[in-house]
Amino acid sequence: MTLGSMPYARHGKPDASNSRTPRGLRPMLLVFIRGIAERLESPRDAAGTPARLDIGLAIGLLHTAALAANTRKAYAGALRRFDDWLGGRPPTDRLLARHLDEMFGRGLAPASAALAVAAVRHAVRDLERAGRPCDEHPVGPVTVERLKRYRREAADRGRGQAGSLSWEDADRMSECAEACGDARGMRDAALVGVASDALLRVSEVSGLDAEDVSMKRNGSALVKIRRSKTDQHGEGAVLHVGQDAAERLRRWVAMAGIESGPLFRPVRGATIQAARLGTGAVGAAIKRRAAEAGIARRVSGHSLRVGAAQSLAERGVSLAELQVIGRWTSPAMPGR
Repeated sequence: MTLGSMPYARHGKPDASNSRTPRGLRPMLLVFIRGIAERLESPRDAAGTPARLDIGLAIGLLHTAALAANTRKAYAGALRRFDDWLGGRPPTDRLLARHLDEMFGRGLAPASAALAVAAVRHAVRDLERAGRPCDEHPVGPVTVERLKRYRREAADRGRGQAGSLSWEDADRMSECAEACGDARGMRDAALVGVASDALLRVSEVSGLDAEDVSMKRNGSALVKIRRSKTDQHGEGAVLHVGQDAAERLRRWVAMAGIESGPLFRPVRGATIQAARLGTGAVGAAIKRRAAEAGIARRVSGHSLRVGAAQSLAERGVSLAELQVIGRWTSPAMPGR
């Protein structure tokens, strides 16, 4: 077990008769499948016209692609955005490169550009397997070179556009959440404080159990992270939570009557459920409380971790110390 942070100052064909498919759903599904089939069987293009990538058809084929659900969703979104940007123009190598230029101008990170290119590549492969090859691959030499330049010129943009949430931001968010006076507000006040103090990833917040918390006599607390993405061997880390956040955590645990199991749980009305609050719900809570605190910039579930690192750096913590506190395997991320 390693000390990951320290107390720096801060405040099968079914039988139709037994099918459970809703009556309205089956006809809609058949229409969707028939629509894709008709487009696959239709003539590729008028004589002499190059066969282009059919983005609409490619999005339809994603529903049956052997991909993770989140990957299918990300590819579909990237393809729709490219299609909207094209405005009816054929998807070509030069136009995809111009699409990347437009993304660069909007301040998007290289990961967004790489996703757009990966989605187009996958779409071309899907259509080829379905018997609809493209005469011109949209990911050609112009796009490849533009993506390389994008990565060089936007390297300082990191992995996204979301802003940071400093210690002061986190304090304001917790105060606003607490002022709501309900269970959900109490939970979010504790969640924000713990995530900020301990520089937690969203998955680590979601994964905390009551057994992972140790309250100290001086009013602070220690939380144990059993496994994280940089700790694949499960050695764990013990992280410090300041007095203010620890007190809010005490109040949440007492209100919810939590003695074991998930520390942060869904709240439906006045009912505190026994399930674990998922990563999506953790991120949504952070965004919601930031908006309520009057923070207008775009934030994400990662913003508290980034902001806490910046707050530590502003107080003179060295890069080496910051790497240990935040449990980064490389100094590149905290350095940026």
